[in-house]
Order: sequence, then structure tokens, then C-alpha cells
Amino acid sequence: MLTLERLYHPDGKHLGALVAGLSGSGKTTAVISTLQTAMKSKSFGEYHRFIVIDPKTQTGDYDLLGEPIYDLEKAMKSIRKERMTVYFPNLDYLEDEVSYLVDYVFSLADNEPKSSFTFVLDEASILITPTKIPSALKRLSVQGRAKKIKPIFISQRPIVNRWTDANLSTLLLFNTLPVDYDTLSKRWGVDFHKIGENVREVEYSFMWFDMEKGTSKLMNPVSLPKQIRKKKRVSVARKITDFFRLS
Repeated sequence: MLTLERLYHPDGKHLGALVAGLSGSGKTTAVISTLQTAMKSKSFGEYHRFIVIDPKTQTGDYDLLGEPIYDLEKAMKSIRKERMTVYFPNLDYLEDEVSYLVDYVFSLADNEPKSSFTFVLDEASILITPTKIPSALKRLSVQGRAKKIKPIFISQRPIVNRWTDANLSTLLLFNTLPVDYDTLSKRWGVDFHKIGENVREVEYSFMWFDMEKGTSKLMNPVSLPKQIRKKKRVSVARKITDFFRLS
């Protein structure tokens, strides 16, 4: 069963995760709510650090987890000292800044053996395409598990790249485009069109695809209204979190 530990904890057994879904499909709400619970969970330990990089630099999302940081040096200090770091990068230097932070986390992992990390990159498809991946993100995908660094890639469309494909354990698939189901089906030999039909049947449901076993399961955390007013967002997120906690 999918749990917070399976999704976010670098346990040395499971690889990274990919969260994919169109804007408004519920993926950001699910990620934020589960991260909120993971931050409070004792199973992640006092030396565990959560890092979120959000190229959208959009308020009202990840800033619910912590005050967003816009300066690279301040982000590095935060990663070393704080439980949660939310970084809004400079889009003109996105690849350089992401690469620098990845390398910095690897450096911390080498110098502080007790530390472990969850590294969340939103809008990952900006940097990762079927034919291109920055060397730092390739390193994160391939070597992260050995260094107790868990990569979580989030994208509006599923990323298909040979380096990330080979180093992912979990795909959380929210509502997405039919053309992407074709690509996923060819890559994994699974009828993702059927999966997509199941996901669309219930608002804000998603499919958990275990890439190691090749099995899938429909996850229906809660049926949400089409429009979520901000004052109700916390209660909705709590319902999603409760679902993960009880799973």
C-alpha cells in the first residue's frame, strides 16, 4: 500500500517518484497535504530535510509549507538548518540553480552522514525531456538512493526519460492528456487508457502505479468540489492526508 514513507522517505529500498497531472487535477493539493504530514512525522527523524523547488513561483501553494526563499545562498543555509525549504528559483538561471542545489545536497549528504533528504522538483519537464536531462538531475536519479536523497519529480505531463524511468519506483497519475497515455502504455506495457478512464470517474482521484512490480491501484482520497475556496483548503488537505495515514 502507498504510504507517506514509501512516497517521501529515502529508505534505501525504493527509488524516486513521479507525480503527473494537468493543472487543476489535484496533484498540488495532494503533495502539499502529504508533505505537511510527513514534516510532522517522527518516522522521518530530526535529521531529515524537505526541499521543494517551485519554478512557478506561485503563492498559495508551497508557501503553505514554509516562507518561500528567492536567494540561492539563503536557500542553501535553509537546507542545512531548517526542516523545510521552499525555493522560488530565477527562471533565467533555472538549470544552473537547480543543479547547484542538487550538488549542495549531495555535499551535505557526504559531510553529514546522519542527514537524509526529500528533494521535490515541480515543473520538472522544463528541465527533463525524453532526450535531455541535466547532469545534476541524472545524478540525483541514479545516485540519490545511495546518499539517502529521495527525488520527487512533479509535472503537468508525465516525464519519459531513460534515466528517470530506470530510477523511479512510483508514478502517481492524476488526470492527464490521452496522448500521454499512449506514451506511457508503450513505455510500461500497461493499459493507461483504462487507468485514465478510472481516474476521470471521480474528481481528484489518481492512480498509483508501482513501477517496480508493474501494478496499479486507483486511489480515491476524497471527492472534492470543482472550486475550492481558500478557507476550506486546509480541511480538504486534511482529508487527503488522513487517507494516506490510514492506508
